[in-house]
Amino acid sequence: MFWDRYGGVVGWLFLVGVGLGAVLMGVLFGWLIPPDRGEESVVFVMPFFGAAVGAVSATAASLGYWIGMGLLIGREGRTVASRAWGGGLASAIGAATLWIVYGFAMSGSYGLVVWVPTGLVCGAVAAAVAGPLTARAARRADRRAVESAGRSASA
Repeated sequence: MFWDRYGGVVGWLFLVGVGLGAVLMGVLFGWLIPPDRGEESVVFVMPFFGAAVGAVSATAASLGYWIGMGLLIGREGRTVASRAWGGGLASAIGAATLWIVYGFAMSGSYGLVVWVPTGLVCGAVAAAVAGPLTARAARRADRRAVESAGRSASA
């Protein structure tokens, strides 16, 4: 049931995560922070690294989304808006938690100055992707349920 209704949202989370990660790292290390002498070849590798980091972030966001929507789907009568907010918030928590925990594990409390904003930005992007797409998927699922109920009642 989850994958039929909301599998496309997870797919879009991955596409946006990989694409945005590649573009961000390419722009950041290609133009904004020029490489030192002798490191010019790393500019071509950074978009691939960014895509990998985006995929990891999308995985965390998708896991949070799956858990959050699993808790919401079990309750009947949820509105489209509540499912959209729940999906967006759950994916944001998943992405943000990954980077905040990673930053704390790698550099202790001093690194949180960098990793909390990083996690919050990743969470905001995940919520911006998952929220509207969840609303769209929920409307589509509700429409299909009404149509199938109408067909079974008329048969």
